[in-house]
Amino acid sequence: MKWQFVELQKYKTEALQFNEVVDLKDEITTTFGDVILDVTPLTVTGFAQADREDIIVHANVKGQLVTPSTRSLEPVEMPIDFDIDEVYLQDEAHADRYEIEDSVILVEDGVIDFNQSLAEYVALSVPLQVLTEEEQNQPMPEGNGWAVISEDDFDKKKEEEPVQANTPLAGLADLFKDED
Repeated sequence: MKWQFVELQKYKTEALQFNEVVDLKDEITTTFGDVILDVTPLTVTGFAQADREDIIVHANVKGQLVTPSTRSLEPVEMPIDFDIDEVYLQDEAHADRYEIEDSVILVEDGVIDFNQSLAEYVALSVPLQVLTEEEQNQPMPEGNGWAVISEDDFDKKKEEEPVQANTPLAGLADLFKDED
């Protein structure tokens, strides 16, 4: 999905609607092969519209990808469904019109390459922890004197244990207790 910046500037009052199936498997697996092993063709629906001299693109992306388990490296299939909101501009001075949180991209050659953004967003959609169904149901690994616990278990354990001061002078806290 590539558009000429000048062509999209014609869509000031009415947005350019798009609904396409894009196959970025080669591009994504080449660039992000350690994170994404396979990806189906992506269904991309949305619109592009001119806002003053800039272009705003909103898209919803759906598909399936295969990523390695973070525990065993076994392939895990997972659906993806996310939105992309980006602003493309040709004049760097226009960047101050937008919030810091907005994705603002400077277009230098007059062509908006939305495929590159799609590939990057697909890679960003992979969660930090991916487990196979078997791994989700298995107990956490443990060894001699150590065990991996979930964040919830850690929080519960922290609440149950009394708070202990961990400072060099903590032992002096009861020194003058009887003098009151």
